[in-house]
Amino acid sequence: MGAVIRAGLGVLAAGFVACASETSSPPEGATAPALPSGESARVDAGPAPSTPPPPDSGASDASSTALVPSGCIDDVSPGDHRFTCNGYTFDVRLPAKCKTGGCGIVLDVHGATMNAAMQDASTAMRAIGEREGYVVVQPNAKGTPPNAIWNPSADYDDVWAFLGLARTVYRVDPKRVHMTGFSQGGRMTFTFACKHADVIASAAPAAEIGCTEAEAKAAVREVPILYMHGTTDAVIGFGVAPPQRDAFVSAWALGDAVVVAGDDAYSWKRWTNAKGTVFEFIQHDWQATSTLLRGHCIPGSTDPGTVPGQLFSFACKPPNAFVWGEEVMKFFEAHPMP
Repeated sequence: MGAVIRAGLGVLAAGFVACASETSSPPEGATAPALPSGESARVDAGPAPSTPPPPDSGASDASSTALVPSGCIDDVSPGDHRFTCNGYTFDVRLPAKCKTGGCGIVLDVHGATMNAAMQDASTAMRAIGEREGYVVVQPNAKGTPPNAIWNPSADYDDVWAFLGLARTVYRVDPKRVHMTGFSQGGRMTFTFACKHADVIASAAPAAEIGCTEAEAKAAVREVPILYMHGTTDAVIGFGVAPPQRDAFVSAWALGDAVVVAGDDAYSWKRWTNAKGTVFEFIQHDWQATSTLLRGHCIPGSTDPGTVPGQLFSFACKPPNAFVWGEEVMKFFEAHPMP
């Protein structure tokens, strides 16, 4: 077991180091890496329907007719499914109330050494989506945990392509396409929020960074963002979080911060501009059980840390003032696409 843990920690460290030029914002004054092109990706998923609605049209014409499988999404029955596309696996929950289309969709992305099951153990997004009427897509990085790491240049296009296919097959409401992610998944969330702002209604990244001020300014629209980072994060140090926050405040001419909530263990603030765009930032002092993670954890998670290949639980030790997955969904429901 000791050898497995050491190997996994090596993968965790190597993943962040190897992807540092792509998955961590550069020091102040440095040049940011180029973002991948999301729209050029394809999914080796077989033939498309003869007259599919374009992905960006979503489910504006959601009717009582049954959903139609397409490509690698070959089963549209309600429940939990795993689809394989281009060598990636995607865990999807389709609520019964979404079986004829018209629901929202949440892309929920795990971090390094993790997989979709571990992510859901911390966010409970499948159950929350079931309750609130959202299809939930949780991709798995290639490799078996703990040897699972997201590579922006190699993986982002395929994840984006699958989300496009899912939006079409499930006839998703185009005003309710949302994304959240933890750690490396938070990096992907920031990237997609800036690069695909015409599709992502609102986003909730955690424990990572991902957009420069220039990229935020270049986005086709200002995506409402709820961002969380632990002050004692031992994996992605908290020092990168205030500059990431300030990049958006500057790029979008956000006003002064107002306090949303807080106590001695956390602070939750909101910035708003004249357009009504919001950026919310939560910093917390809670820590995971593992001293190797410390503040690299998810508040309110009940993750037992028992998924095969899991090195440690990513839950913050209780008590916590809020449940991250629940607050993410509240934020999404409050911020659909205009």
